Amino acid sequence: MTACGIDPGREKFGLAFADAATGDSLIFSAIVPAGEFDSVTECMVCGSFAPLERWMIEKNAARCDFAACRVFVGDGTGLIFFSRKLDEKNIIYNIIDERHTTLEARKLYWRVNPPRGLWRLLPLSLRVPPRPVDDLAAWAILKRGLCDEGAVKVSG
Repeated sequence: MTACGIDPGREKFGLAFADAATGDSLIFSAIVPAGEFDSVTECMVCGSFAPLERWMIEKNAARCDFAACRVFVGDGTGLIFFSRKLDEKNIIYNIIDERHTTLEARKLYWRVNPPRGLWRLLPLSLRVPPRPVDDLAAWAILKRGLCDEGAVKVSG
């Protein structure tokens, strides 16, 4: 079974799919323009990440089991737009408190991409990932949701 995390924003959103048992195994992540949200539901229907490939950042599997996919959405900027889109598609989701997920995302970045060379000597708090981490913030939201920390509402 798979879980999906969404870090909503006005212009773009972070998206992460991970194993629903623990949330530790990242399967796929992307940063997608907000207007392309229908690509997410399309990939859930076709069972493939193909509709999202052009925005992909991390990928560890070609296909995914989207049956009974649990969806977690951060409660920050853009929540209303994304909750309406999910409601239109009758997708059940949980709204999760997303405070401090950007800091968690930075830690996740360095876990997925361990520093090399002299970067290893720099304390984690001083390292800044070389790319946006919205997708990893979505992964942090997903992990929180699976732990039932901060679950505010179930909708659909």
